[in-house]
Amino acid sequence: MIHNIEEKQKLYERQFPVSGALSEEELARLIAQVEERGMLHAPVHVKENVFHQIRRQRRTAQKLQLFSYRAKVLAGMAAALAVLFLVPVGETETHSSSAGGMFNHIFQQEQEDMDVIRQGALERQDKIERTWQRYQEEQERASAREAYFTGIENKIRDFRNSIF
Repeated sequence: MIHNIEEKQKLYERQFPVSGALSEEELARLIAQVEERGMLHAPVHVKENVFHQIRRQRRTAQKLQLFSYRAKVLAGMAAALAVLFLVPVGETETHSSSAGGMFNHIFQQEQEDMDVIRQGALERQDKIERTWQRYQEEQERASAREAYFTGIENKIRDFRNSIF
């Protein structure tokens, strides 16, 4: 009876594999098959194709990153220009002298606020320019690295061709 239970379990496991793991019999068959026929090898150009796709994906990601950076800079510049054009600067006083002191105080406070806003905008613009400079320098270094490694790769390929 125990023998029948074990056979039914094996039959059930063959029909519905639990975790994708091979049983001992299947593993033995696989080992024998590999020893008889040998293993399959990957095509020759798989590595080059994979690296080519990775490079293409990186270029696409860099282009997208540059586009988003430019869009952010343009949005910031548009917002700064909107603030500069929409906020009133220096109204003339046409009111009486008692109200003039109050309006003068409000005008000075608005002027100070505008100075703070302008200073912040200038600081942000300076930060954007420094960030852009660093980005361009990094792109130049990346291009130089790629050219260097391409040169090395070409020399190795030429050396290999001269040997064989």
